[in-house]
Amino acid sequence: MKQATRKPTSVGDILLYEYLEPLDLKINDLAEMLNVHRNSVSALVNNNRKLTPDMAFRLAAVFDTSIAFWLNIQNSLDIWEIENDARTQEELSRVVSVADFLAHRGAA
Repeated sequence: MKQATRKPTSVGDILLYEYLEPLDLKINDLAEMLNVHRNSVSALVNNNRKLTPDMAFRLAAVFDTSIAFWLNIQNSLDIWEIENDARTQEELSRVVSVADFLAHRGAA
């Protein structure tokens, strides 16, 4: 049985608790700095939208971080969600490797 792991922190939570609140910034402030609509920032901060590579570039520029920093946060969360979704795991259990596929095709 797989050891249960804690859900990784989202980009939105990192933005809110590590950047916006400590720097006393509002969503509108960040939107202005990123040169995007406030709805885009609001959706990201409120975990209603996933981070895009474009937004990762923008966040890295604003906060003087690496692009990989932001993308790795999103990637870790995406992987955790797939690993912990029963329906997705059921679908993935039916995926056939290329070796098995070719062996089956050769035997037919």
